[in-house]
Amino acid sequence: MTRRALVTGITGFIGGALSKRLLAEGWRVDAIVRPQSNTDCLPFARDVNFHIVEDGQDLTPVFAESRPDSVFHLASLYLAEHRPDQIGALVQSNILFPTLLAEAMAATGSRCLINTGTAWQNFQGKDYHPVNLYSATKQATEDLLLYYASARDLSVVTLRLFDTYGRGDKRRKLLQILIDSAKSGDPIDMSPGEQIVDMTHIDDVVDAFLLAAEHQLAQQRTLSETYYVSNERQSVRALASLVSETLGRPIEANFGGRPYRAREVMHPFSPQSEDLVPGWCAKRRLSDQILRLSQGAD
Repeated sequence: MTRRALVTGITGFIGGALSKRLLAEGWRVDAIVRPQSNTDCLPFARDVNFHIVEDGQDLTPVFAESRPDSVFHLASLYLAEHRPDQIGALVQSNILFPTLLAEAMAATGSRCLINTGTAWQNFQGKDYHPVNLYSATKQATEDLLLYYASARDLSVVTLRLFDTYGRGDKRRKLLQILIDSAKSGDPIDMSPGEQIVDMTHIDDVVDAFLLAAEHQLAQQRTLSETYYVSNERQSVRALASLVSETLGRPIEANFGGRPYRAREVMHPFSPQSEDLVPGWCAKRRLSDQILRLSQGAD
């Protein structure tokens, strides 16, 4: 029997990669999108059943139609630092929407939710200490989902992510900036570079989501679990050196050319082996992927 997945955040980097893999493995994929979402950017769009919803809309009809075996919630609004006029959008995207999602699941008998959190919920290595308002809204959603797990029999597994990278990422993250600088020779101003970054390739991240779903579907009991997706770690300075050495080109990095951001994460939370998704381990090495990214390889 064909499994059915409902995905939020399908036009994002991780949501798109996950949906592509789900389709390749024979899942039927439905996706919730906003009216302004650009689904034309997805090469597999014709194979997805899209449900266009407005902010605050009841999602019960979507679930009544799609009847998913697993729901993958990746949609969110990320803001490293917020302005007062952005608070409403943060609450709408990161708290209200997933609450409506859980309510519709409970109303229609859809039990299995894979939620996405962030390691920024663990500032200074603490069990809960949000780096910013964004990570506080992600924790608020986890707390709300505890209610749905306890009172409404919703099975919830949350994956807290660190940094992710890979081909097709349009977010202009640090790794791609360093690769572009090495190729162009253009100098870049950087922070002092002593902060540690934890980076996992997108294919390994997708593996984690799929394993989490399999783990959840195999259980008869209701789950309320949190796992981390963590891989290679090094300082920003070491990452710049690795990119330079791998590509055989110098990077004109002006370390200290800009300050650390407010509440910079200098040492990310360090999960233990039991904190990782059961059965998951990363297979892609950063040193191998740097060359592929510089060459535009898939």
